[in-house]
Amino acid sequence: MSSNIDFKAIWLQQDPVAKPDISEVIKKGMKLKQKARNKLLIVNGLLLATTVYYIWLLIYGLHTAMLTTIIGTILLIAGFVAYMVVSNGLLLSLFKSHPETDSFAYLTELLAIRRKQNFIQARLMKVYTLTLSVGMALVLIESVKKIGLMWGSAIYIVLFGWIAFVYFYLKPRIIKKQRAEWGAIIEKLQTINDQLLLLKDME
Repeated sequence: MSSNIDFKAIWLQQDPVAKPDISEVIKKGMKLKQKARNKLLIVNGLLLATTVYYIWLLIYGLHTAMLTTIIGTILLIAGFVAYMVVSNGLLLSLFKSHPETDSFAYLTELLAIRRKQNFIQARLMKVYTLTLSVGMALVLIESVKKIGLMWGSAIYIVLFGWIAFVYFYLKPRIIKKQRAEWGAIIEKLQTINDQLLLLKDME
C-alpha cells in the first residue's frame, strides 16, 4: 500500500454536512454556559439567604443552652459558606464569554470550566453533604429531646433518607446528564481543532 496519502484531497472531498459548524458549536457552548450560570446563581442565592438566616439565628434568635445546637448551626453555616466560596470560582469562569476568540481558545475555556465542575461535584459536594448531615443531626438533638424518642427517630430517618436519596441517586444522574452535555460540545470543538490543525499542516 502506498504511503503517499493526499490528506488535502481527502479533506476537500469530505461532505460539508458532516463537518461540524464552528459558529453553531460555539453558540451551543454559550447556551450551556448560560444554563450552568443561571443554575449556580439560583443555588448560591438560596444558600446566601439561608446563611444569613442561620447567622441571625445564632446571634439573636437561638435561645438554647445546648452546645450541640450551637455547634450544629456553625457547621451548617460553614458548609454553606464553603460551597459558595469555592463555586464562585466557577461562576466567574461562566460569566466570561469570548465567542470572538478562535476555537482553540474557546476549547481551553470550556475544558477549564469542566475541570472546576468536576472538582465541585467530586470533592466539594462530599464536604457539603458531610457538614449538612452532621450539622442537622446535632441541631435536631434538642428538638428530639422535647418530642420524644419515637417521633425524633422518625425525623432522623426521614432526614437522612432524603439526604441519601439526593446524594446516591439524584446527584449521580444530574452529574451524568451534565457531563454528557459538556462532553458533546467539547468533543465537537476538539474535532474542529484537529481538522484545522490538519489543514494547517498541509499548507
